[in-house]
Amino acid sequence: MKNFYPQFPEIDYKKTSIEMPVVVLFAKSLVGKYPLEVVRSAYCIFRNESANGLKGVNNNYAGIQADNAAWEGLDLDNVIGTSVKKDNFGDTRRFICFNENGYKTSYEFLCYKVQQRGMYIGAPLIEKPIQVAFSYQRKWVGLDSKQIRFDTEETKSFISLYWSSVKAIN
Repeated sequence: MKNFYPQFPEIDYKKTSIEMPVVVLFAKSLVGKYPLEVVRSAYCIFRNESANGLKGVNNNYAGIQADNAAWEGLDLDNVIGTSVKKDNFGDTRRFICFNENGYKTSYEFLCYKVQQRGMYIGAPLIEKPIQVAFSYQRKWVGLDSKQIRFDTEETKSFISLYWSSVKAIN
């Protein structure tokens, strides 16, 4: 399996968790550095990728993988290694692992990528939460347009996460 971060050791998988109120406080601190809607979209992705902070991969709460390419914009200061584990689709993947500040690195990296990829309300052609959900599925998860359906439970759940982000981050 490829590893685009060979400078870090391979470590055992460890399920980690973070309380969402801690994440919300950090998210609020990023408003201004990033537009409000970018921070909200990152919140949705963070919650979706980590099952509301309950299923981190060694403090990686954004599903950041190490086997596709080296990530532009990823702060490596808190990286402690990589770990091999099955992803949500059942594929064996290599994930980046972080120290205890991984939730911050994960969240800020999501903000960077959300803004860069235009995955937020206010980006070109993104006016509604359903369009954010579609953008997430296409630009983060990697589904092609034929695989994405707007009437799935996953899409409805992501839209619900968006409305939660509006209440949490204002």
